[in-house]
Amino acid sequence: MTDYLDAELSLVAGLVSDRHLVNRALIEGFKGDLLTLMPVRLIAEEAVRLHDESDAPIDARIVQQRLAERGLWSTELEHYFAALADRRIPSAAEVVGLVDQLKARDSRARLASLRDRMGAYIDAGAVPSHKDFLDFISEMMRDLLEIQRRRVRRQREPVRETLKELRHHLVSTGGRERGLLGYSIAPFARLNNLLSGLRRGFYYGLAGAPRRGKTNLALELAASCAAANRVPVLFYTWEQTRRVLAARYIAKELMVSPASILTGGDEVREALRSMPDAWKRLEAFMDYVFVIEGGRHDTVERIKAQAYEVMHRLQTDQVVIFLDYLQKIPLEETIEDPKARTDEISTQLAELSLDLNAPVFTISPLDKDGCRLDERPPDDEGLASVFTRPTMHHCVGSGDLEYDLDVAMVLAKDWGATRDLRQLLEAKAASREITEDIPLVDIINLHLDKNRDAPEEESHIVQFAFLVHYNKFIELGYKAEREYERDFHGFAKIQEVYERLREIGVVRAPAASVGA
Repeated sequence: MTDYLDAELSLVAGLVSDRHLVNRALIEGFKGDLLTLMPVRLIAEEAVRLHDESDAPIDARIVQQRLAERGLWSTELEHYFAALADRRIPSAAEVVGLVDQLKARDSRARLASLRDRMGAYIDAGAVPSHKDFLDFISEMMRDLLEIQRRRVRRQREPVRETLKELRHHLVSTGGRERGLLGYSIAPFARLNNLLSGLRRGFYYGLAGAPRRGKTNLALELAASCAAANRVPVLFYTWEQTRRVLAARYIAKELMVSPASILTGGDEVREALRSMPDAWKRLEAFMDYVFVIEGGRHDTVERIKAQAYEVMHRLQTDQVVIFLDYLQKIPLEETIEDPKARTDEISTQLAELSLDLNAPVFTISPLDKDGCRLDERPPDDEGLASVFTRPTMHHCVGSGDLEYDLDVAMVLAKDWGATRDLRQLLEAKAASREITEDIPLVDIINLHLDKNRDAPEEESHIVQFAFLVHYNKFIELGYKAEREYERDFHGFAKIQEVYERLREIGVVRAPAASVGA
């Protein structure tokens, strides 16, 4: 019993100190009658009432004042407020656990009451009438359903309120275009439009072969989302260290290799002149992106707890989660079969996106067959290359992964466009229009193989220039299906890519000769 009283006091200490904790407790199904101490219940219910009536901050002093105004103040309440003041304020994750603990106690108490009533009915000795028996069973069933309802984290309500919200939105906007449905990932304009932003409660998957830039694209999307929306973004990595990924962020802005950031050298010494401008761009997201080195204890449940912690710290109910990569996420229980293991992790991630009402973005490597499809040009150039590429079904232990995802994306190298760009760059270097120091640039196609409830666009393929040396993606535009046809001439498009590379300084004209 002492443990439960301690749980009540710890929970209420949070409720009278932080409206975000009140909101989190209500989402988890908190009700005042979960508390057995009447003075503590009065305090908690007043905090909830204050939360519902205004957006003002909540603290113990305001709650005390409100209770006094309602004529409920007493020396007993004063005693409990003093006890609450001495307690550590729980974290958001701890509030979730405390509410669940009190709900479990409530369920057991209600079941014990049912057991006693059933025992008394059976032990009464008299043979009940048919009507009495049915009435008693109906009563028991109603009480069991009430226990089940109270254990549900979020109460299920009819669709009426949601329909009313949508009607209000339509009337207030006059049907005007709303724009994105999720968090903006500008400046990736085409991908932003295709996805309608990163949407809350959506589960995203990005697959690709090694060296296609999966981690780098995810890092850029995480930074873009944080900068555009001022929302906390948790980037979990089981592949790289926090220092290495931070070096990639600086390298992208200075346009140098990440290795030179860590080791120094001529390349980075020359680039340091650009550091003030680069730092300004980094400052747009650096306070909102949390790079976390994942370990064997970072299960989905722990990731959820850490998300609550960051949300509480930043006083928000919003968060975005990136995971690199899915198959490395540990489970509470060992599952040896790769397919079953991937399916279980994927199911938990889909549930995580709904529990947090947040975008969850995971990376997945391809199996050997998938890598083989993308490691060399298709044997038959032309129409066959539309289909000769990996899909989400080629992920390691893929199983039902694509069925769980709301959005399934696959990166694949565009061998034809990459070859054509290379030939153009070599020709420009030979004619001395640019320096002979030609950067390594892969043209990468991002295929949206599944895109739930997304707006229609001219194509479901977004094309990028991947600057391999700098680990940087530059969005080029859409790739239309007609570009796969044998008679399509892509010179004009490759010329546009070349001009874009010149514009951002990836390729440069030779320095003027002395005396020229």
